[in-house]
Amino acid sequence: MDSDPSPALHPLAAAFARTFRGVTRRRLALFCAIVAVPAIGQMFANTILPGKGLSAAPVAFVKNYIHLLLFFAPVWCAVIAAVNWGPTRTGPRVLTLIGAATLGLAIGTILGKSYMTIAWSGGKDAPTLLKAISGMVLWSHVVTAAVVGYFFFTREREAAATLHAEELQREAQDRELAEARVQVMQAQVEPHFLFNTLANVRRLFQTDPGAARTMLDHLTRYLSAMLPRMRSVHSTLGQELGLALAYLHVQQVRMGPRLTVATDVPESLEALAFPPMMLVTLVENAIRHGINPLPQGGEVRIVARLIDGRLRLQVADTGRGLQESSGAGVGLANIRARLATLHGGGARLLLSQNSRQGVIATIELPVVNPLDATKVA
Repeated sequence: MDSDPSPALHPLAAAFARTFRGVTRRRLALFCAIVAVPAIGQMFANTILPGKGLSAAPVAFVKNYIHLLLFFAPVWCAVIAAVNWGPTRTGPRVLTLIGAATLGLAIGTILGKSYMTIAWSGGKDAPTLLKAISGMVLWSHVVTAAVVGYFFFTREREAAATLHAEELQREAQDRELAEARVQVMQAQVEPHFLFNTLANVRRLFQTDPGAARTMLDHLTRYLSAMLPRMRSVHSTLGQELGLALAYLHVQQVRMGPRLTVATDVPESLEALAFPPMMLVTLVENAIRHGINPLPQGGEVRIVARLIDGRLRLQVADTGRGLQESSGAGVGLANIRARLATLHGGGARLLLSQNSRQGVIATIELPVVNPLDATKVA
């Protein structure tokens, strides 16, 4: 049975692809253009020699161009191979490139001299050939510097672009991970909340059917607002405020006069982009850890202001106040992680003691146009 010879070519093909990685048509054309510069110069210099003229210019250009290609192509190939196979550290990399350029010049000199001897056989005497070779050596420094500099510039620029693309991809993955954490957290919290609320509804239907129907209506509104938010990656302050108020209305039916709710959010700010589920997390935290443990209950106040181009949102309660475990919960840790992912150091979550009693949780973040909400949430 005949064997397929193609697999044996794979290592060679891979080595060839790596050796000339980065060689594009544009770069090849640029190299040919660089080589054409001294060829054109020599062509015009040849026309002023005795017995020469413009009629000899095309032939002189072709001969000089082939000569220069044979001279500089080894330099170009050697530099490309050194870039692709050489070390990445700056010091060893520079030495490798210098060695590759030197080797390429040596090979190019042999090829160029051999071609020059054949192409101009009988047309130039030894001194003239020696002078031409000396000119090639001079031009070699110019073209070699251009080739090395160009590849240094382009490859470093490509490396920077690749690094930037990797950073963007990593940031996108971090945002997805942060949003996944939110959804997991909500999936853990909501069953507990729903169980307690439905238990309260069942109890109220036995003692106060009107209050039970009111709680059920508020629960329906809360779920209608909650479910889209759990699957969304962007939202506005107005939408998040509506979700938080739906949650608080359910709690008001459950807690009765023990819970007072107040809001101070200008309508002009409701269209600003705001990360989903953060406000309701702060509100729930205020109820569970601040208001609910107190027999007399308390107040939850939501305030939003625009200060120096930044949105400041506060959830203040008159509950138990700061405790040793304050700020260490999963919900608050998740908010801090998401803010860091979405805005870096430009956003923060602060906890402070309320002057009346309780805790003030403050979120500060840059103002984002609602049209750009999908970019930051």
